[in-house]
Amino acid sequence: MKCDFIKTQTIKDKLSYNRVLMVDVKIDYPVLASDSFGNTMRFNMHYRQKAHRNYRYASTKLYQAAVKQYLQAKAQNFPFNHYEFIEVFEPTYCKKPLISLYYDIYEYTGGAHGTTTRKGNTWDMPRGTMIPLSALFVRNYNYKSFILNYVLAEARRRQVAGVADYFENLEENINKYFDEKNFYLTEEGLAVFYPLYTIAPYAVGIQVFIIPYPFFGDKLRYKL
Repeated sequence: MKCDFIKTQTIKDKLSYNRVLMVDVKIDYPVLASDSFGNTMRFNMHYRQKAHRNYRYASTKLYQAAVKQYLQAKAQNFPFNHYEFIEVFEPTYCKKPLISLYYDIYEYTGGAHGTTTRKGNTWDMPRGTMIPLSALFVRNYNYKSFILNYVLAEARRRQVAGVADYFENLEENINKYFDEKNFYLTEEGLAVFYPLYTIAPYAVGIQVFIIPYPFFGDKLRYKL
């Protein structure tokens, strides 16, 4: 989704040891360039601080691990592949009073491939707080059961259509790995996602299921 008032700030660095690249770092984070939503400062401070925390992690723990692996590889005459820490974000919903986005953190520490971790955030901007999934719905509505039934039906449809491959025990895994933190809003509907390796092999990627808002009837607290 295009959100013209959300700009991108970037922290970039190439961390070397003895002139050999150890860690390539690139962190994109959102900056709200408009006061029209309210609590701009709190939003911006949250992501700026998170970006700097992640940079500290990449430049200390990740860097130290890379140097250690590099020295071991050099001693054994093995090739060394530099580490990577890359963070990107995507605004997915920008209509007052809500802003929603997700961000992906990709870490490569050697081996066949890296790992991507996704987080979703939804902000009630006048309040200046991130809201949980439960805040979207009226009280006493069993939204979790509805979401799980929808996700299972959609996953089975994808499987039959040959769009996605899933592990055995699909229903069990969908229930087991459902995490109320793993959601964000889109213009089309509520996006619920499952991390890598939870319900499907790595090659299938992060599985996202978008439930159209009308499916929730009058159970939504916000006008979405």
